[in-house]
Amino acid sequence: MPEKPQLTMEQRLEKSADDFVENMTNALGEGVEAPPELELLKQARANNDVDILPLRIYELMIERGMRYDEAPETGTLTPTEFDIPANLDVKEVQAEFKHLYSYGMTLMDKGLLTQDQVKTTVIERLIKRTGLTPEEFDKWLGY
Repeated sequence: MPEKPQLTMEQRLEKSADDFVENMTNALGEGVEAPPELELLKQARANNDVDILPLRIYELMIERGMRYDEAPETGTLTPTEFDIPANLDVKEVQAEFKHLYSYGMTLMDKGLLTQDQVKTTVIERLIKRTGLTPEEFDKWLGY
């Protein structure tokens, strides 16, 4: 059997974006509004703006985790009613934030996002949701 062709970084980013758009679109429950970040990712793909794709993917990844609950049996996404600041002591909440934070750091380490992009995204989309200061947030995550 012939080997699969190796994709370039640009091709992998495009495939990742396409797969994420399809997955997110299909997972939204009936009548559930898509986050604006989904449209931003679609626009970046339509414009072949490969440089912005990692940021748009990261933003959508965060918003999916923060705005929606996923039904374990179907994967259907519905708007969450979860009160993050009131549940910071829940291990799963901390684990989700740590995962999203770490993912951004990995993208930065790979040169796909700048330090400023990660910092701004983490502050605006993660830290602000907790009600913590950046210093408290780092301590809460164990950094």
